[in-house]
Amino acid sequence: MLEALIEIEREKRRRLSLIKNDPLRLEREKEILEARKSFWSFCVFVDTFFFAAEKRPHLFKIAYKLQQVENGEIKKLMISLPPRGGKSYIISMWCSWMLGKHPEGSIMRNSYGQDLANKFSYDIRAIIQLPVYKEVFPHVKLRPDRKDVVDWAIQTSKQSAYFCAGVGGAITGKGCDLAAILDDPIKNIEDAMSETILKKTWQWYTAVHKARLEKGCPEIHIATRWSRKDPIGMLKASEPNEWEEIKIAALNDKGETFCESIKSTEEYAKMKNILDGFIWEAEFMQNPIESKGLLFPAEELNRFSLDEVKKYEENKQETWDAIVGYTDTADEGADFLSSPTGKVKGEKIFITDVVFTQDPIEITEPLVAQMIIDTKQNKHTVESNSGGKSFAINVQEIIQGKAKCIINWQQQTKNKETRILMKSGQIKKYFYFRNDYQLGSDYDKFMRQLTSYVRFGKNTHDDAPDSVTGLAEIVFAPNAVEFL
Repeated sequence: MLEALIEIEREKRRRLSLIKNDPLRLEREKEILEARKSFWSFCVFVDTFFFAAEKRPHLFKIAYKLQQVENGEIKKLMISLPPRGGKSYIISMWCSWMLGKHPEGSIMRNSYGQDLANKFSYDIRAIIQLPVYKEVFPHVKLRPDRKDVVDWAIQTSKQSAYFCAGVGGAITGKGCDLAAILDDPIKNIEDAMSETILKKTWQWYTAVHKARLEKGCPEIHIATRWSRKDPIGMLKASEPNEWEEIKIAALNDKGETFCESIKSTEEYAKMKNILDGFIWEAEFMQNPIESKGLLFPAEELNRFSLDEVKKYEENKQETWDAIVGYTDTADEGADFLSSPTGKVKGEKIFITDVVFTQDPIEITEPLVAQMIIDTKQNKHTVESNSGGKSFAINVQEIIQGKAKCIINWQQQTKNKETRILMKSGQIKKYFYFRNDYQLGSDYDKFMRQLTSYVRFGKNTHDDAPDSVTGLAEIVFAPNAVEFL
C-alpha cells in the first residue's frame, strides 16, 4: 500500500512539472487531488451530472457520513431512505473510492438475492474501469486471474478486494476489513410480512454475514424500512447506542419532498393518498409500523345508497364509464364465493351488488350469471386458482344471448395478504359501499367479513377483501382504459 501511495505522489509531481503553464490542466490536477481526499469530491468528479448538476442534498449528507466511516470516526452506520433515492449507487461509488484509498483491503456487500448482489459487484467494477476513475486512482487494476463477479481482486489485494452473496448464501474462507455492507436484505413488502423470512434473514446476518468481519471492520446497513423486525430494526432494539443513523423520509416535517429531482411534493402527496398508511409509513417515510387492527374499518369506508344510483341511472344523459365484476370462487368447503359488482364513474367505483354465499357451484354459477345480466356488466373476471376456469366458461354459456359481457379468468400467483394490503389504500379512497342493505343479505355478510379483516394476524376468512382487491386490480390496471 505504501509503495502505491509513493508512486501516486511521484506521478503527481511529474504531471505538475509538465503543466506549469497550462491553467486548465493545473485545475484538473487540483480536482484529482481533492477527489482522492474527499469522497464527495470524488462523486462529483466521476459523475458530475448525478451528484452536482441535479440537486440531491441528501446524497451530500450520506457522503459526509461515509467519509467519517473511512476516517474511522463511525464504526456502525445505518442508512434508510425512499426507493430511487440513489442509496445503492452512492454506496457503489464509495466502495470504488475505498478500494482506491486502501488498495490492499477487502469489502463485503450482501443483499437479499444473489442477482442483486452481482449487479452491485458489476457496478463497482464498471466504475473502477472508467477513464475518469483511473485519473484519480491509476494504480487500481483488476487481477485477470480473479475476475469472478462474486469474488474478485485488484493487483494490490492481499486476498479478495470485493465479495458478495445473497441472503441465505454461503460465504466461506473470506474476511473483510474495509467494510461489511448489508444492502436491502428484505426484497419487498411480501417478504417483510413473512415471519419466517424475517427470522431467516436475521439468523443469516448473525451467523454468516457477521462472521466475515475482521477486527475493527466497520458495518454499513442500507435499506428501505419495511418492518421493525428487519436487521436495522433488530439492531436498533439490541444495540441502540452503537449505531449512527441516517433516516430520510419522503416528506419532511413541512410536508415537502426530500428531493425534487426524485419526486415532487405533489407526486408524493398523490402516492400517500392511494397507499395504505402502513405501506406509506414504512416504504416512504422509513417508519415501519407493525400495528394490529382492522384494515377496512367500517367508519373509514365511503358510503352511498342504492336510491342515489337508481336516480343516476334514470337520468338518460348519464352513463357509467364501465360496469365490472370479479368472482373469487370458494377454495374450500368453509369458504365463501364472493362476487362484487362495481359501477365505475370517473375515479369512483360503486359496489352495488354482491353474490356472497357458501352454496355449491350448481347454485352459484346461475346466481353470478343473473347478477351479470341484471347489472349489465361489460367485463367480468373469475379467479381461476380453484376451478375458476370452468366456472367462467359455464357462466359465459348461461349469459349467452342475454348479456354483452366479456368474461375471462386469471390465476393469482402473488401472496393474498400482500395483494390485499397493497390495494387497501385505493379501495378506501375510491370504492363506495352501500349503507342501505338488509341484515342477513349477501351484501350484509360480505360487509361483515370485509370490515372484520385484520391487517396483521390470523383471519378465518378473507374472501370479501380478496374479491374487492381483485376488482381493484382490474379497475386500476394500466390497460384499464381499454374498457373504461
